[in-house]
Amino acid sequence: MASKYSTAELVGVMLKQDLNGQYHVENTALQLADFHSWRVGKHTKGKLRGPGQIFLTEQNMAVALVEVKSLSFKNRHDFTVMGRFTNETLPDEQFNAALQKYLSLEA
Repeated sequence: MASKYSTAELVGVMLKQDLNGQYHVENTALQLADFHSWRVGKHTKGKLRGPGQIFLTEQNMAVALVEVKSLSFKNRHDFTVMGRFTNETLPDEQFNAALQKYLSLEA
């Protein structure tokens, strides 16, 4: 049996980078379909710090972490593996707006 590692479901929203290198939420009129789930993989690089953190998908697309959910090891294959965590975070104003939209859509 393969060795187990800690898993987590990561709910996030896609970001785009402007000419100054700053990240912004890709779609400003967020809908529930704009929030996607990934999971931590066995070879994921970096450290999970929490909501607001920016991570990269396996295709190097930037994503702002909105929510971290627990995920049992046996259900890990239901989600796509993310690439790596960065040390960058989304500015508080943008993160709070995305989080509020996510929470209102989840209700």
